[in-house]
Amino acid sequence: MSNSNLISRSIQTSLLIGAILFVFLSQKISLPILWGGTLGVTLSTLNLFLFFRLSETLHHKKKSLAYAGLKFPIFYGILIFFLSQFQFSVFAFMIGFSVPFFVIVLKTFGGFTVGKRTAIVRST
Repeated sequence: MSNSNLISRSIQTSLLIGAILFVFLSQKISLPILWGGTLGVTLSTLNLFLFFRLSETLHHKKKSLAYAGLKFPIFYGILIFFLSQFQFSVFAFMIGFSVPFFVIVLKTFGGFTVGKRTAIVRST
């Protein structure tokens, strides 16, 4: 599995986990906690996607500037908008924001235990 495949599958898995948690926890927990976790997962996967596209286009100066111009205003603009307009749990946001990180770690660990070489940094 290549690095781009690992990142794109991790983004898909993180969004799937976020959607499943949203559906099953929507009746069980309060709305600020639910929206905090959902916003955390969504913004974290958006951040990972834009950062991955930015790192892929570093050798193309115009494309990398375009992705950098999109990433920072859009990502932080959305974050500031939601912080100022909606009441949500910051702790749930931090947990949701860390979901893609844990997905990448578990996918890499699972690849090593199965025998596939899926690490982002390969050792020889």
